[in-house]
Amino acid sequence: MCQPWQALEQLNDVATSHLSWRLMLGDAFDEHCNLLVPIKDLAAALPVPGRPYEWLEIVEVEDGVFEGYNEKTEEYVPVDRRDIVCYEFSFGKLAAELASLVGYDMAFERLGGPMYRYRLGHYGNPNGSGFSLFLAKVSDPRRLDWCIDAFLAEFQRPFVLFLTSKRMLSSRNETMLDSRGSLVVPLDQSLLFSDDGEWCLSPWTRQQLVAFRDRLMPPAKTVTGRFPTPSGSRWSDVEMRFSDTEKISVVIRDQRQVLTYSQLGLVDSRSGKPSKQWELLLKFAREHGMMTWLSPDACRKNRKQRELLNKSLQQFFDIEGEPIELTDDRKGWRCVFKLHPEDWEHAFSSANQPNRQQDEW
Repeated sequence: MCQPWQALEQLNDVATSHLSWRLMLGDAFDEHCNLLVPIKDLAAALPVPGRPYEWLEIVEVEDGVFEGYNEKTEEYVPVDRRDIVCYEFSFGKLAAELASLVGYDMAFERLGGPMYRYRLGHYGNPNGSGFSLFLAKVSDPRRLDWCIDAFLAEFQRPFVLFLTSKRMLSSRNETMLDSRGSLVVPLDQSLLFSDDGEWCLSPWTRQQLVAFRDRLMPPAKTVTGRFPTPSGSRWSDVEMRFSDTEKISVVIRDQRQVLTYSQLGLVDSRSGKPSKQWELLLKFAREHGMMTWLSPDACRKNRKQRELLNKSLQQFFDIEGEPIELTDDRKGWRCVFKLHPEDWEHAFSSANQPNRQQDEW
């Protein structure tokens, strides 16, 4: 077995002994053990390797010393304590792996009910366009029926549902999900382990996710040299985060892009290098959007550059009003939009970068 999905389907629970995981995953155990987390429980029984219907009942003969009793042979055999330590499959780690590949904003939580149902996160604007992503782990078709009925009752918008496989998915369930416009993604066909030791999405999965995304979030019609700013946006809706000294991530509601200084129009036409306005924007970011005479980069020449930067930003984003305005005491300037430097501790991870979302799917 080369993937953990079939092993999960065999389990009513999501935890079993270290030995059981090794036997179920076989040669792929080392590849996938990073998705397993040890818990405090010890297994009450162990499978007998090579004998699918024989089990060893675990007995602690003295403190920290264990033996296994085979009811069929009526024999006691020594047991390594490491084999009976229970490991739980970590859906949180799986959610993080998927987020890095798909590019959604992770908001992992287990949903209510007796089944293993999880919210993974949301792609796009949580308060507007976009879609949620969920995962269900079940071990028989009846439980899958219950899970899908619950999802459809609780969530009215189309969503992406990850399943370990489609083996237990009935035609009834497929019809119901299709009528809601939702997408089912089977992990056994979609999440692959590459030769270089990294998870990757299959080409089929990328194609399905891109088509689903574009159906729910049609690409905005852009004007050359302008950002696809949603109608009615204000400067307070804008958030910019420097990826490095030459790129900036921009989010306005459900529109997000990673732009270079050249794409933003802040380039010195003579040298092709960042213009003074870009440098000023970077200085504002390092001051967290505020600049006064106490700032290390304060300079009278910044007054003219600020005027030029305001004009460039207004034209590029097509938003009325000054993006950088005087402070209330008129002794400094502040950015009306949110602005963070390249070393900001909460800067976008690769999972949130729009170019990854669009190009790597």
